[in-house]
Amino acid sequence: MPPDRRIALPLVAVPFVLQLVVLAVLGLVLRPPRGADGIYSIRFGVVVLCSYAALAGATVVIANRHGDPRTILALRRMPVRRTTAIVAATFAVAVVASLLLEPIFHGVRAQGFDPGAFPGGASSTAGLAIAFLGVAVAAPVAEELYFRGLLQGSLERFGPPVAVGTTAALFATVHFVPAAIPVLAVYGVLLGLIRSRTHSVIPGIIAHALNNSVALVAAVALT
Repeated sequence: MPPDRRIALPLVAVPFVLQLVVLAVLGLVLRPPRGADGIYSIRFGVVVLCSYAALAGATVVIANRHGDPRTILALRRMPVRRTTAIVAATFAVAVVASLLLEPIFHGVRAQGFDPGAFPGGASSTAGLAIAFLGVAVAAPVAEELYFRGLLQGSLERFGPPVAVGTTAALFATVHFVPAAIPVLAVYGVLLGLIRSRTHSVIPGIIAHALNNSVALVAAVALT
């Protein structure tokens, strides 16, 4: 059937609620270690991967029920050169924003990108690898499909400024790290503008993945 972008807003909240439920249940069952050093735990990585799988899966299911998910979630192909330029520009602005805001709010550290020294061993190596897949691959894909795809697309009926601004504010807030809200809000606006101007979430997914990858690798390498 033809795509219907007027998805009921309460329904749009379902994927995020499901992700929270998965996080809560797996947190109780697996009991991953808390704190920044949890990134070296296999249990932590499994929780992260499963939670983002739930977010992405529910997002695709809802989009599929309302038409062509590729259209609803803005999975539009982009020219390689234009995508590369957008990703590079976004990464540069994100780095500048982080450098300016981190000394004031310490948002990067508050998000857990300041782990202790790598403890070594097969278990820690596997835990870090799984965490990398969750943070640098699963999170960018799931969050861009949900926030810039489903949520921003559903809010476009109120106009691009409302759609981009509201999505960015929610994106920053629902990470539940107050110190990180300023830098996440800036990044959310950047990703929202990309989606609004290109009608595609693909450049945003790549930029998001690049940002998370560099942040995680730098955090581990510099400990």
